[in-house]
Amino acid sequence: MPEIVRKAVRLARGEKPGACHIELPEDVARQSTDAVPISPHRYQRPVAAPDQIALAFAMLRAAKRPIVLVGNGCVRHDASDELRRFCEETGIGVISTFMAKGCVDMDADYCLYTIGLQAKDVVSCALDGADLVITLGYDMVEYHPYLWNAECDKRIIHIDYQPAEIDAHYHPELELIGDLTHTLFTINDNIAQLGPVGRNFSQQTEIRQQMQQELLQHADDLTEQSIRPQKVLADVRRAMGSNDILLSDVGAHKMWIARHYQCHEPNTCLIPNGFCSMGFALPGAIAACLVHPERRILAICGDGGFLMNVQEMETAKRLNSNIVVMVWEDHGYGLIAWKQDAHFGHHTDLAFGNPDWLLLAQSFGWYGQQVEASGELAPALDAAFDHIGPSLIVLPIDYRENDKLTQRLGEIVCPI
Repeated sequence: MPEIVRKAVRLARGEKPGACHIELPEDVARQSTDAVPISPHRYQRPVAAPDQIALAFAMLRAAKRPIVLVGNGCVRHDASDELRRFCEETGIGVISTFMAKGCVDMDADYCLYTIGLQAKDVVSCALDGADLVITLGYDMVEYHPYLWNAECDKRIIHIDYQPAEIDAHYHPELELIGDLTHTLFTINDNIAQLGPVGRNFSQQTEIRQQMQQELLQHADDLTEQSIRPQKVLADVRRAMGSNDILLSDVGAHKMWIARHYQCHEPNTCLIPNGFCSMGFALPGAIAACLVHPERRILAICGDGGFLMNVQEMETAKRLNSNIVVMVWEDHGYGLIAWKQDAHFGHHTDLAFGNPDWLLLAQSFGWYGQQVEASGELAPALDAAFDHIGPSLIVLPIDYRENDKLTQRLGEIVCPI
């Protein structure tokens, strides 16, 4: 058992980290043992070879339109500071996957926001126009390379703890394998090797301006009976500080959060991606409050996802968690309907009924609010965050915007 447990912990903590299952028969489980646990020993992670870093500088010098595609590995290993330093020195723009939000500040000129929708977005143009893509802590499950390297013609530098997973659309020309932060630190300390460069950042600037216009659209709408996702997220961003934590469940709302909710710091927007399931946000918010009780914690769920883990309302009350859960109500599985409509032109029967939300909140000892108009949302958020203990906000979401976004993405023309 000591050997197996140590192996399991090392596997769980290694790259890529995750759950490790130990199985044993009942007759073994009931036996006692005098075995002593094996003490953990941390090992020094390898670093990228200097000659490989020199090759990376040569590729950077030759590039006219380089771009950084950053993934969750950058967040896991606290490489954000070195990434920001690299961008400040070079001006190279950064595109984040859903799980890498906040690696660079949303207000920085080199921040090109988020990519990950299964359709061409404004940000996709930066990848289309790039002659060199630097992937940093990137896992293809976050955003598959066939979506951004369909012609398999991109020059790619892969920087990560592990060698690249080879794919027809992801075959890096150079791999810098080793401690992620140390690799960036070494590059930054030798950035003068780049020398004079003739990079063109005009497209980068225009893409950022276009996305800023997209993010502000409907931010101040006044509507009743249904509220646009853009308006909701604009109010949420205003209510949340730079270090407060938003957790997204899985559903149509996840797409809107990924695209419209931008961040100042890493680990302040948690979005499950890649074989992810519904029901994450409520228990995730309870855990976030245990780790950071001083921060504002907001979970956004669809009605379907929230009801899949509704029993955790009892846990939140028992722990007196200072969390706010916002439910976007559409009486159906909105993401599935969105995808079916886009592919088939119609969707199957995905509707369901909901409980009386205020009675539900009351029965679990939560503070509950039901918002019916967009102008009521900001005050409701303030009241929820001022309340000590768990709070529930339910609002009617206008998912007619889903099809409008699909149509708009299909009409995108990239700036030259």
